[in-house]
Amino acid sequence: MNTSSPIAWTQEEYDAFGTVPMVSKHRYHERTLFDKPELVSLLDTYPRKWLQAFTMGDDPCNASEWGCVDIAPETTGEELWQAVSLGRLWLNITHIEEFNEDYAQIVKDMYEHLDEHCTHLQSPKANYSTLLISSPGAQVYYHVDAEPNMLWHLRGQKKVWIYPAMDTDLVPQELLEDIYAGEIDENLPFDPNFDKQAQEFLLSPGDVASWPHNGPHRIVNQDMNVSLATSYYTPTIYKRQYVQLANRFVLRNLGIKSRSMEENGAVAAFKRFTYRAANKIRPFPRRDRSASYITDLQVDPQSPNGLKKLDQAVAASFSRQANAAQSEHDESQNSENLKATG
Repeated sequence: MNTSSPIAWTQEEYDAFGTVPMVSKHRYHERTLFDKPELVSLLDTYPRKWLQAFTMGDDPCNASEWGCVDIAPETTGEELWQAVSLGRLWLNITHIEEFNEDYAQIVKDMYEHLDEHCTHLQSPKANYSTLLISSPGAQVYYHVDAEPNMLWHLRGQKKVWIYPAMDTDLVPQELLEDIYAGEIDENLPFDPNFDKQAQEFLLSPGDVASWPHNGPHRIVNQDMNVSLATSYYTPTIYKRQYVQLANRFVLRNLGIKSRSMEENGAVAAFKRFTYRAANKIRPFPRRDRSASYITDLQVDPQSPNGLKKLDQAVAASFSRQANAAQSEHDESQNSENLKATG
C-alpha cells in the first residue's frame, strides 16, 4: 500500500471495488477544505444556479415529501450553515469540480489513483461531483443512480443501506429504463422488507462507501453531515446505458414487452447501434427535470426548522427558469449601464 496517499486500500479492496458493496478508508477528511470555515466561505461565493437545497419527511416509504427549497440571493454562507444545522435540509453543492480548482484537484487525484490500482475498471473518468451538507436526521430516499458513484464521508455519521444491483424485484425494469431516459428522478418505491436484502453501514469521517453500478441505496443522517459524492464513467458503462436507452425508446415504443438487459453479444450491440442511429436522425425527447423545481419554501435560519413558507410558489433559485430570468435581468442591466455611460 502507498501510505502517503489519501487512499491506501488493500489489494483485495482494489480488486473488489465496484463489484460488491463495501466501505473503505481515506484521509481526505483531514484536508482543511472540509473544515467549517472553508465550507461557509464556499457557500458565501457559490453560484446560486449550482447550489441546490432540498427538504424531506421522516417516512422512508414516502418519497413525495422530498421537495426543493429556494435560497434567497442575500442568504450568507453562515446563515445557510445555521439553517442546515436546525432543519431537515440537504444542500447539494453541484459542479464543485468546475467552480473550485482545489476540489477539482482532489477529484482528479481520486480517479487517477483508482485508474492506477483498479485495472478492471478500464480507465474510470470522473464525471460529476457534488459536495453535500445535510441536517441531523435528514434522509435520502431509496433510489438508484444511472451512473456509477461513490460517497466519500467527511463530517458526522450517517447510515447507508445498499441493496443488490440489477434485481428487478427491487428496481422494476421499466423504472430503470425511465431513469436512464431522464423521464423520472432517481427515487423509487420502497418496501421496508427490502432491508432484509440490504447491507447496512455506519459511515464516519474517513470512510468511503461504494457499490456495484445501479445498486439501489438509501441514507439517514445521525447528525449534521458533510460528504462528497463522485460519479464516474468507464467504457463498459456505455454498454449498459445504451442497452437501457434502446429498450426504452426503441423496443418499448414498438410494444415489445420482453426486453433483455443483456449487455454483451450481437443482439446487445445491434440494439446500441439502432438507438444511436435513430437518436442521431431524430433525437428522442428528454424531459427537463429542472422545470419541476417550483417551491413555496425558502431557507430561513431564523425559523425553528430552517425553513419558511412563502406567500406564493416560485421557481427555485437553482432552476433553469430562475436562472434564465436572472440572465435576462443581467443583460437588461448591462444594457442600461452602457446607455448611461454612453
